[in-house]
Amino acid sequence: MAVDLLFSSYILDGVSMPVTPARMLRDCSSQPLREPGISPETLADEHLDLSPDHFPFDEKDIPKYAVAVEGFRRTLPLPFAGPYTASKVAQALIDVLWFTGHFRLGDLSLKADWKWSLKGIGYGAAFYDSVEAACNYVDALGVKLEKIGLGSGAPAVNFKAGTQVEEEDADNEEEDLYRDTSYRTAHPRMSRRRKVPASIQPEASDWLIYIPFDPCDYRLGGSTLAQAMGATPATPADVADADYFMDCYEVMRELVEDGVVKAGVTVGDGGLMTALRAMAAGGTGADVSISEISKAYGGELPVRVLFSEVPGVLVQIADEDYDYVDAEFILQDVVYFPIGHPVPGKGEVNLRPRIEIPQILESLLNTLEGED
Repeated sequence: MAVDLLFSSYILDGVSMPVTPARMLRDCSSQPLREPGISPETLADEHLDLSPDHFPFDEKDIPKYAVAVEGFRRTLPLPFAGPYTASKVAQALIDVLWFTGHFRLGDLSLKADWKWSLKGIGYGAAFYDSVEAACNYVDALGVKLEKIGLGSGAPAVNFKAGTQVEEEDADNEEEDLYRDTSYRTAHPRMSRRRKVPASIQPEASDWLIYIPFDPCDYRLGGSTLAQAMGATPATPADVADADYFMDCYEVMRELVEDGVVKAGVTVGDGGLMTALRAMAAGGTGADVSISEISKAYGGELPVRVLFSEVPGVLVQIADEDYDYVDAEFILQDVVYFPIGHPVPGKGEVNLRPRIEIPQILESLLNTLEGED
C-alpha cells in the first residue's frame, strides 16, 4: 500500500481527521473523483508551528518594500496553507469581476489545481488544511469546483473561475431555491474581454476607492512581503467570511456592469500597494492616503494595510457618481475607503498623510417635543 494524498485517512497532531480530502472535495465538486485501486495507508503528520517573528518592518521603508514585492513570486507557505488557499479562491473569483457579460457570483464555478509532494513533516498536514479551507469557503460561497487536478511538484494551488457549463438537476429542490436568489442569473454569459481597463484613467477629479472583500485583520503571515524580506510573521490574514464576500461581489458586479466603474484591479498578491502600482503603470499616477483605513482598524500599521493580502478591489469612479456609489455600498452594508485621486501625466503612487473625504449630507428632521 502507499499513501494517497486524496484518499488516505489523516492523523494530524495525534488526532484522527473525520473525513478524507477526497470526501471533502466530492461534496463540493460537480465532477466525480477517481477511486484508488487499493486501500491507501493512513497518513500521520504534524502541523508546522512558527514562533512570532520580530522583523522590524518600518514605515519609512515602504518604497523599498514596494520594489521588493513587485515581480516577486511567493510560494505556498506550509504553515498558512489554509488561509492562503481561501485567499486564492477569493482572488480567482474577483479576477473575473472585470469581464464583459452578465453574471453573478452564483453563476460561477472554479477549476482547482494542486501540485504537492510529501518531502517532510508538515507537508501532509498543509495539504489537508488547503483542501479543507478550499471546500469550506467555496461551499459557503455557493459555488462549485468544476474540475480538480492533483500533480507532483512543489506545493502550490491555483484556481480559475468561469461560468458553469453543467446542466443542473431540475429536480433538486435546494438548487431550485438557490436559483431564485439574487446571487444567480437566469441566463449567464461571460466574455474574457475586460469591461473596464486596469489602468487609472487621467481624470484628476475622479476617486480611487478601495474595498476589502473580507473584514479580517491585516496580517503579514505568508505574505509576499514577508517572503521577499525573509521574515516569518506567525499570523496570516484569515480570509473566512463568505457572506460578506458575497455582498461585496454583488454590489461591485452591478457597478461594473452598469458602467459606473471606470477602471479596476484585484487586490491580491502583494496587497494594496502592488495593486496601486499596477494601476499606475499605464502612465497616470495617484495621490493616496491610507489614514482612514488605519484608523478604521484601530490604528493599524501602514505596512500591514499596504502589504497584507486581504482580497479586495481597487476601483476608479467619477466624482459625479460618488453619492450613488456611497448609497449602493451603504445599502449592502459594505465598507469602502475613498483613498485618493488620479494624477495625470505621472505614473507614480504618492502616499499622503491625508486626503479630504467628501461628507454625504443627510437631511435630519429635528422636532422639539410638544411643537406643532
